[in-house]
Formats: sequence, structure tokens, C-alpha cells
Amino acid sequence: MTDKYDIALVVGTRPNFVKAAPLLNKIEEQNKKVLFIHTGQHFDKNMSKNIFDDLSMRTPDINLNAPSDSQSKQFQYIVQELQKIFNNCEIGKVGVFGDVTSTLAASIAAKQSDLYLFHVESGLRSNNLGMPEERNRIMVDAISDLLLVPSEDAVENLLKERVSLDKIHNVGNIMIDTLLKNKSKIINNSENIKDTLNIDKPYFVMTLHRPANLNDETLKDIFEAISNFTQDYQVILPAHPRLKYYIDDKNIELTNIALIDPLSYIDFMSLVYGCDLVLTDSGGIQEETTYLGINCLTLREETERPITVQEGTNKVIGTDKENIINEINNVLGSKISKEAKIKYWDGETSDRIFQILFG
Repeated sequence: MTDKYDIALVVGTRPNFVKAAPLLNKIEEQNKKVLFIHTGQHFDKNMSKNIFDDLSMRTPDINLNAPSDSQSKQFQYIVQELQKIFNNCEIGKVGVFGDVTSTLAASIAAKQSDLYLFHVESGLRSNNLGMPEERNRIMVDAISDLLLVPSEDAVENLLKERVSLDKIHNVGNIMIDTLLKNKSKIINNSENIKDTLNIDKPYFVMTLHRPANLNDETLKDIFEAISNFTQDYQVILPAHPRLKYYIDDKNIELTNIALIDPLSYIDFMSLVYGCDLVLTDSGGIQEETTYLGINCLTLREETERPITVQEGTNKVIGTDKENIINEINNVLGSKISKEAKIKYWDGETSDRIFQILFG
């Protein structure tokens, strides 16, 4: 007898879990049957430890344990394994999140199995095809049946690409659902995390993981720029496995920068909540800092989340040493006094998605 599911949700990285949690919980609260699949893309167990308790979500039904030795092997494996699953079940719809390898692989597997595909967080564009994430976004959006976007600029991006308007829905930012659900927990934990990490003065939070930044010259500029502030500020850098591997491989010594293991979602957001400044090359944290009213400097040349610059607390500054120093000086002491109020960033995105999917 073939197993029947109303929906399959596919995730592969920690940010995917943050986006999937409120939707998974909402759908199952309404007594719909969900096949919850983890591709295993994130190969460092520390990257997702405690993630299920943190996000109050159940563990996946299936973990594909995708190989991590090369991106091409990982991609091919995920497509093949998901097709086997999709072809042996009766599935109403397949949902994917974000812009990672698993997002694209699951999308291709779904369409090759003739399944209805929806993409949460669609329409984001950096206009830099050199970014793997940008290529993933464009390809996933091109084959999706339903595009669920987080902001009006994403709607405009899709219309420019001649996507039919009836396929596009601005549902808001689902990461804010997760943030709001856990906000009191995050705030209450903010002093605990400072004690745990021995933070005893004002501090910056850094995240670095994009391949474009992981080279000797760029990291040297970034770390030298930051060193100008370490007398007055502690700098906390939770290490993505890619960054940790690079630093270890190159024997890079960090002076007055605390390189720590990846944190759970609650601990990381508590750390961010209490900081004076975030420096990042990541995506989602640009949105979370905007919502919380925390200054963020993005160490890239562009962002796929321009609303965080136009209406939020983010500024895209690149990786030039002198520019980083100048921009840090500009924002210090300019703490934002209120949270951003962006349309549909209200904690109800998962409700809107459910109504669109099931009526």
C-alpha cells in the first residue's frame, strides 16, 4: 500500500530548519500529513545540534545523510534519493526553502516526479551570478508552481523575469515567525550566553562563510580592520565548518577574536540580541538584525535582501580594510531605537502560507 502525504517539506541546512519549523508545526496542527525530509547537507553535527528542541519541532522522518566530499556528488545523490522517495509515495505538494544545494536538488527531484512545487523565500536576487545561491534561486523559481516571497522587492524581481503574477504571493518573512515565537526565550537567555562565553564588555558578533571571502587577502583585510576595535570591544566569531577548516588549514592566528563552535539557534540569537554590531556575509541575519533594530554591516558587494538596507539597519560595505574601519566607526553609538516595521514581517507568515496551500 502506497503511503499518502498531503505535503513533503525538504530541508538541508540549519537556516532551512529555522524557516521550516513554523510551517511544519502549522500544517501538522491542522491535521495534515507531512513527510519531513532532511537531506543531511550540513555535515557538521554541531551546526544543527539541539535545533529540534530549540525550534520546538519534531525530528525528520527521513535523513538522507548526503555525502559531503563534493558539492556535485552531494547534489546528484540528493536528487536520486529524493526521486526514489517521491516515486514510492503519493504526495500532494513539495515545499523547499531558501537557496542552498538541497533546495535546488529537491526542486528538480519534485518536478522530475511531476509533483507540485512551492518555494518559500522566493524572488530574492543579488544580481551576482557568481554566487551559487543566486543561481540556485533563479533555477528553483523558474520551475516552481507557487512562489512565496518575503517582501515586495522580491515580487518585482519575479515580474521582471516574466513570472505570472498569479503564481506569486507576498506572505512575509517566515524567519520572523521563528524569531517572534522565541523572542522572550532569546531575551531571557542573553545574559546567560554572555556569562557562558566570558563576555565582560561591549562586543561584536561576526559570521563568515562565503567562499568569496575565504581567501588569504580578504580575511587578512577583515581581521586587520576588526583588530582596530578589539581594545574596546570583544569580537565573537561562531565558526562555520567551512571557515574553521580554512583557518586550520592555513594556520591562521586570530588575535583578540574569539573563534567558537557553532551555537544553537537560541544561543546565537541571544548573542546577537546583546551585541553592539553584527558583521556578516550571511543572508538571514541581515533580516533578523533589521527586525531587532541592531546595526549590521554586510561584508559583501551586494545583497539579495535590499529591504534590510532600505527599511532596516543593514549596510553593505564590501571587504576593503579602510572601508570596514570607517563604517564601523560610523555606526558605533548609533543604536537603532525601534524595530523595523516591514509589511507581513509579523509572525503570521506560516498562517498565510497554509491558507494559500490548503484554503
